[in-house]
Amino acid sequence: MRVAKRELQLATDNAPARAALAHTRLATVLLNLQRYDQALVHSRQALQLFQRTGNALGTAGAWELLGRIRFAQGDTGHARLSYMEALRRFDHLPDKSAQAHLYEHFADLYASQRAWPQAMMAYQRAYGLWQQLGNARSAAITLHAIGRMHLEQRHFSRAIYYLRLSMEKAAALHDSVAVAYALHSAGEVYATVGNQEVALGYYTRALGQLPRRQAPQDLQVTLFQSVAAGNLAVGNSATAERYLLRALPLARQNPSKGRLSELYHSLAELYRQRGDNTAALAALTRFVGLQDSVHAQQRAAQVAELRTRYETEKKEREIQLLNKKREVQEANLRRQKLARNVLGVGALLLLLAVGALYRGRKEQLRINLLLERKNAAISRQKEQLDQLNRTKDTLFSVISHDLRSPLSSLYSLLTLLSLGSLPPEKLAAHSDRLTRTLDTTLRLLDNMLNWAATQMQGGGPRPEVFRLDAVAEECLALLLGDAERKHIMVLNHLREPHAARADLNMTRLVLRNLLSNAIKFTPSGGTVTISAQRQGKWWDVAVRDTGVGIAPADYDKIFGEAGHHTTLGTAREKGTGLGLRLCKDFVEHNGGQLSFTSQQGQGSTFRFTILAAEPYGVVPEPDHEVVSRPAR
Repeated sequence: MRVAKRELQLATDNAPARAALAHTRLATVLLNLQRYDQALVHSRQALQLFQRTGNALGTAGAWELLGRIRFAQGDTGHARLSYMEALRRFDHLPDKSAQAHLYEHFADLYASQRAWPQAMMAYQRAYGLWQQLGNARSAAITLHAIGRMHLEQRHFSRAIYYLRLSMEKAAALHDSVAVAYALHSAGEVYATVGNQEVALGYYTRALGQLPRRQAPQDLQVTLFQSVAAGNLAVGNSATAERYLLRALPLARQNPSKGRLSELYHSLAELYRQRGDNTAALAALTRFVGLQDSVHAQQRAAQVAELRTRYETEKKEREIQLLNKKREVQEANLRRQKLARNVLGVGALLLLLAVGALYRGRKEQLRINLLLERKNAAISRQKEQLDQLNRTKDTLFSVISHDLRSPLSSLYSLLTLLSLGSLPPEKLAAHSDRLTRTLDTTLRLLDNMLNWAATQMQGGGPRPEVFRLDAVAEECLALLLGDAERKHIMVLNHLREPHAARADLNMTRLVLRNLLSNAIKFTPSGGTVTISAQRQGKWWDVAVRDTGVGIAPADYDKIFGEAGHHTTLGTAREKGTGLGLRLCKDFVEHNGGQLSFTSQQGQGSTFRFTILAAEPYGVVPEPDHEVVSRPAR
């Protein structure tokens, strides 16, 4: 602090840049000393000097420092406004490290208000920037903060997941202090759920990670207190007493008496449980003596908060007064404009005559243009009616061609079953056949109705952001039964979050049809694989199979453009004839392309492209893979 004051004394009006830096250092020191009013004065002076010298980076940093001081005062409203101003300026600067720190401040502010979604978004952006910069140490700290936030929400499994990630990154950097912080937080998770033995193990490991000479005193006191609480919970009162006594000299060095008061209270409770009333009375006396200091500090903080609120309300009243003055000035301006407008009406009336002639000519042109538009609309309606007629003809063709046969088969099978005279083995065979026939008929109806809806309603896709890997898992879950029956292995290589933007229902249908076709045309013991690769702003999704492949003569018939086309699967499964045509329409509606490659007897690969979404920073999620192995 003395160094900053001396720099400020040496800086003169001829050196405003140097004076701005001195004000910034002094405000930071005062903030750490909790002298918020003085820190606020120096941060504002630094902001004015940076603005006067045109230092964009210094101005953005001064806004951030002003927000931190406001947040420490409890004025979250003005703190948020200062952070927003700093972020607006950092967006135009190359300093991504300062921008990441600012997002962490945003996250702390939202977390203090228990606005968890906004806090998580800010942490994600900070984590993404640290990853871009290759700053593993700061990334580990951000992961620890995310774990603590999940602990506050009682999301215990998520908290442990992110705390372990933080431990791994800190351990790779040999940062024992960061590892100790993460281990202590993990211990708090287990202590919260009532598993004191595991919690004590984490506390002990954290204490073992601390360097002997460079460990932060506050962290040492916290760990000593946590280890003591864990030992006391499992009945080791002697060990708990030893750690509490080790924490006392460190806590006395802290200006805040709250932690020291907690330690004496814990000692008093420990001695009381042991039956040592004399020692319990002495510790309780120390605790009571410290309460006055603790209450005084709390009252000082409350007074500071009340003063901040008063100043804020005072400024708001001043702003309201200025708004009223502005409204009066605007009213005077409106009166002046009214007088000017009255003078302009005369000139306007003179122009009306000329305008009438011009308007007549323009009206004639408008009528001609309207007739042309109506003619164009009639032509479009004719094209739509032709399209609807073609759709109707296709539907009737499919109904007469594909629905009549399975429905007749269903009727015959049901008639045989109703007779009740079939042997059990034939009954089982006919039941299995009935199930396959129903499945084929339902898939035909599903594809047919979806295709008809897109053709007749004319509605465009409804794009939204979703995870492509989750949609793939959903579709595979629906088709795993078919794969198991045919002893086919299905592999999902979408192991990480794949954010995409498209119509979700259309994408589900495309994936479901492609996977269903791959299973249908793959013999027993084969493999079906789904994967995705990033290509620019697109995901290139591939569904591969080791099936029978496609004959070159049928390439032009695959998408139904040359007429209705269907073939039987390797287990005599019937196709619908509309699936791939529907997939092609849906992919193209979302701006992508559908294509395939195939070799007869070696399998096929169907690919389609889907627009990728770009989340700013994505926190890693646990890996996963869906695999269906052949039934034994």
